[in-house]
Amino acid sequence: MSSVAARDERVTDILRRRAGQPGRSPVEAAIDRVWRFFCSVRAAIYEIVFLSLLVLIGTLKGSIIPAQIPRFVPALEPLVVRWYAFDVFRSGIFSFTLALLTVAIVVCTVNRLPGIWAAIAHPTVATTRRFFQTAEPAARFGVDAPLQAAVDALVRALQARRYRVVREDRDGEVHVYADKNRFGILGTFPFHLGLILVLVGGIVGAQLGFRETMFSIPEGSVRDVGYGTGLRVELTGFIDTYDELGAVTEYRSDVILYEGDREVRRQSIEVNKPLTYNNITFYQTSYGQAAAMRITDAAGRVVFEDPIEFTYLSRSNKDAPAAKLDLPAQGIALELVYPNLLLDAKPEIGDIKLQPGQLYAQARDWRTNERIGEGAVLGQGDTATLAGYGVQFVRETRFTLLQVASNPGIPILFAASAMGVLGLAVTFGFPHRRVRAIVSERDAATEMLIAPMARRDWAGKRDFIATVAALEPRFGAAEPYGRMLDERT
Repeated sequence: MSSVAARDERVTDILRRRAGQPGRSPVEAAIDRVWRFFCSVRAAIYEIVFLSLLVLIGTLKGSIIPAQIPRFVPALEPLVVRWYAFDVFRSGIFSFTLALLTVAIVVCTVNRLPGIWAAIAHPTVATTRRFFQTAEPAARFGVDAPLQAAVDALVRALQARRYRVVREDRDGEVHVYADKNRFGILGTFPFHLGLILVLVGGIVGAQLGFRETMFSIPEGSVRDVGYGTGLRVELTGFIDTYDELGAVTEYRSDVILYEGDREVRRQSIEVNKPLTYNNITFYQTSYGQAAAMRITDAAGRVVFEDPIEFTYLSRSNKDAPAAKLDLPAQGIALELVYPNLLLDAKPEIGDIKLQPGQLYAQARDWRTNERIGEGAVLGQGDTATLAGYGVQFVRETRFTLLQVASNPGIPILFAASAMGVLGLAVTFGFPHRRVRAIVSERDAATEMLIAPMARRDWAGKRDFIATVAALEPRFGAAEPYGRMLDERT
């Protein structure tokens, strides 16, 4: 709360005590402070700036910009590492900031409601001549008719233009207030509701949604999506096409989506053509090489049989795709390396020369990562014994790389969009037009001053000019008054 508000609060309490009224209780004072905080424009600006900073941090995390910082300031490297590890958009501080803004919008909206409703139901009718002197535009009519007859004619003319008219007699003058589309100002509330729903949707998406950027599936395999979704994805086929220069022109993944054991969707996923089921979307991002492997123990029992994705590069040859197969129950891990992909690179893995269609397999201790024995070069269909296990390279295959994203807040965001569009349609489609007038007797004649409440509303000013033109057949030509510029010329 600002120092001015705190001072006003203390002064109010002093005046109440002097009048013999009890001061506010600590609970009332605390509630008032909290209410003032959420209505504070300054606090809202701080919250928006802080939220923008969080969004910037989260967005830059997906770029190489943070990684460049240690080149200039090496001491900041630990901070950059933590930056890449910090999931901003799923963090508690991000959701808390969104919740704080949500409460602020709710409180401000509730705080404005009584004043807006009073302006609709019980508008202030009386005004001063100073208003007409400063209004732009404003007009004066000299009416050759008694006061009440002129007022009645003005009321009928405004009502003919769909204005609601309220009049009030004061000190021998008649003050007139006229408006139309008065309920249009309620259009701000659907718009505010839309903003609230946007923030709520952001909180729901941050806390209940997920994004998996490295979801890989080899051809012929099924992978669990996880995250409690109960979904599984099977890659039935992967198709890629190339031009005459060997560049990829198109690739797609033919998949089957299961919920439990039930098939729920069958679709081809392409770049910019994702698969969506409920609030979960699967995007095509990349693809790569895989190897169908079969591992058996000394008794011939199969301990593993599935394709393995080659998702990283070998330490021995930076151009060679590599994979690691962990078998913790057997206490071993298998390092697998394909020949490199570049035509002008050497296919060596150390002293071993790999040919197309071969891979290199090395057994390692699962806990210490130490080598166990010597590695082996396997062609498709070949089997070698490594660390006491039979390792068979069944065949070459490929894998697809998908990005899986879930946002349960999407329905809320759709509702927010609808509320926002509704609010804008009401606000701009039915703008609140207001006109004030004072009718009085001057020099044995009746004077009528009339002006709109449209200081920064050009459309409202044009509507007023049209209203003045509609009044002239009844009251004669209007004279510019105050700052009025006769726009009809």
